Amino acid sequence: MKKRKGFTLIELLVVIAMIALLMAILMPALRKAKDSARRISCGSRLKQWGSAIQMHLGDNDGKLMAIVKKWGGNPYPHYINDEPQEYRGVTMWNIADINPYLGAFSPNYINDGVATDMVTCPTCSGKFMQEWIKQINWPNHDFVEFAYSYFGRADLLDDDECGINTKKDLVGKTLSSRRLLMAEILNLDVSDSAYRYNHGRGGWSWNEMNYWNPSNTNYSPNPVATGRSQLFGDGHVEWKTIRPERNLPVMENRFVDEWDGPGSGWVGVGDIDYY
Repeated sequence: MKKRKGFTLIELLVVIAMIALLMAILMPALRKAKDSARRISCGSRLKQWGSAIQMHLGDNDGKLMAIVKKWGGNPYPHYINDEPQEYRGVTMWNIADINPYLGAFSPNYINDGVATDMVTCPTCSGKFMQEWIKQINWPNHDFVEFAYSYFGRADLLDDDECGINTKKDLVGKTLSSRRLLMAEILNLDVSDSAYRYNHGRGGWSWNEMNYWNPSNTNYSPNPVATGRSQLFGDGHVEWKTIRPERNLPVMENRFVDEWDGPGSGWVGVGDIDYY
């Protein structure tokens, strides 16, 4: 009788072990490449927002829209006439004015609340962001909070709304290559201790009280954000790394100017946006 040849159990286990070893070596590299591609795509979207702002600026006599004073204070979308002279005629950041240059929202957005993928980062769930805006954000507020924060006319911020370097870091009346115009959102929600960011070692974080939480989220006080893209006044985009040993400020010490070096201050009262 002929003797049949085949794999022994030991040989099979050796092959499986080798495959597992190769996977362990390759997976981190593949994950890193995937994250890098998402970062590049996200930076590209942010750059498109910058182009839209530039076109809007050209059509409006060089007048920049102003950062929204959140949670009350001023009506939408214009500052009231009894404000000091520097506020008069200033338009706050709003969908109706910017959308014709970008098409990030439906033409009938006021009624249907429909947004496109341009309001989110590729690392996040586009479906979640669009539902968040439509179901939660838009019906309850007169501005839209999405994956990118706008900082134009930061010179109009009150001193108690920002860190000591904020007005030096962010765009004022005119665009500058050294000052930030927009950045990926990096937010601390005081009401429910949730951090919001697009890029993290555990994924992305966008957590809200009484609303669906995405997978791989990271809660205060141990957030693991890795960084965010920043758009400057001349239209160029830079990636800002968050050092692992420091990461984000904790709830008890959230108003930390320069917590991760120059250009990482805070803006706002209540919900705190870092840049």
